[in-house]
Amino acid sequence: MPRPPAPVAGEKSTRERILDVALELFTHAGYEAVSLREIAERMNFTKAALYYHFSSKDDILLALHLRLHDLGRAGFEDLEADLASPDRWPGMLDLIVGTLLANRTLFLFHMRNHTAIQRLQPHHGNDEHADLQERFQRVLADENIPLELRVRLACALGAIAGGFVLGGEVFAGVSDDDLGRLVRTAVGDLMAPAADTAASIRRP
Repeated sequence: MPRPPAPVAGEKSTRERILDVALELFTHAGYEAVSLREIAERMNFTKAALYYHFSSKDDILLALHLRLHDLGRAGFEDLEADLASPDRWPGMLDLIVGTLLANRTLFLFHMRNHTAIQRLQPHHGNDEHADLQERFQRVLADENIPLELRVRLACALGAIAGGFVLGGEVFAGVSDDDLGRLVRTAVGDLMAPAADTAASIRRP
């Protein structure tokens, strides 16, 4: 099969567009209920063309699963980079909330298709999960930062996770604006009492 043309600058690749379609279908109908034929039909090309980009439906599922890990890795890399400036943490947390708001469907997909994803995990994704845990532990174990700040940061991250992961299914019908406002208020309440301490920290 001839190689498809490269996407124009700014356009998504065919592979990414396939993943977007699969994400929508898997999230609303469930992984088991969706066929490769349905995905191909939504893309307006043949099932054979779909196989050019993905060898199986499991391959698509894994690629979507790894999107979440990529999102988490990027967030924790930013977290580590900001450790030297705790006064920048509120802005960083706000950015994380914004990123999660923009990816709510990805989290719903993950929760609604947990069983199918778990079936792949013995072979895929464990390294990425361990990497995220290690990054998080390094952030909270930095004794050069006051314990109060580290505990408040952990609680603020927990509030964010609660709004988007633990409460993701329950709050699925809540608008982005309302959920974002409420989560940001909770995070602000957790971080505000330590603002003076954070602002006073300046590393050499």
